[in-house]
Amino acid sequence: MPGVPLSTYLFAFAMVALGCCVQSSVGFGANLVAMPTIALLAPELVPGAALFAISIMNILMFLRDWHGLELKPVGDALMGRVVGTVIGASLLGKLSEDGLRLLIAIVVLLIVVISLVSIAPRRTRVNMITAGTVSGFGASTAGIGGPPVALMFQNAKGHNIRGSMAGFFMVGTVMTLIGLTFAGEFGTHELKWGASLVPAAVVGFAASRFAIPYVDRGYTRPAILILSSTAAVVLVLRVLL
Repeated sequence: MPGVPLSTYLFAFAMVALGCCVQSSVGFGANLVAMPTIALLAPELVPGAALFAISIMNILMFLRDWHGLELKPVGDALMGRVVGTVIGASLLGKLSEDGLRLLIAIVVLLIVVISLVSIAPRRTRVNMITAGTVSGFGASTAGIGGPPVALMFQNAKGHNIRGSMAGFFMVGTVMTLIGLTFAGEFGTHELKWGASLVPAAVVGFAASRFAIPYVDRGYTRPAILILSSTAAVVLVLRVLL
């Protein structure tokens, strides 16, 4: 990885590969695994560099799982993603990062609690646009945007979740990178980092073929709820620590 020790690069490589394996299996989670670790090693490269590498995995995932895409809900979520990305990118550097992270964490935990005590939220247009807005905001400000939309698909079949989330991320990540570029948070340095981690994303995607059969045995919804809760807790811990 350009400009850092080899040991740092290898560790980041492993975390991106692991994160991409998780996302390619469950539907999301790459940022949850990769972002906190990269933030510890090179915080100035979060979220841009990791998002760039993971964007390649999103393309591979979509090419594999496009037949499971639920086009209308994903389209509605992407409408919200545009709004959330604009809001998040415009607020970067103007408001407290800790405050932004806590807000995202509270929203995600609230959705998880609602899902646990009642039926999963329906994929209505209003719900999907709202989830997409929170996702875009979270991705731009904290590097974690998957949980709000993934929670909307928690009761869907595995191939529908992976296909829909891949379509959402493939377009949404590009939106976020464009927003970060205009905000001055994604430039040549981050691009080099991201490009050097693309092989890790490919390795993680390839490894997911061994995990999918286990995930699809009724563990998709628990995995989504656990990953979403963990993402929120990680954001809270980043604020407290």
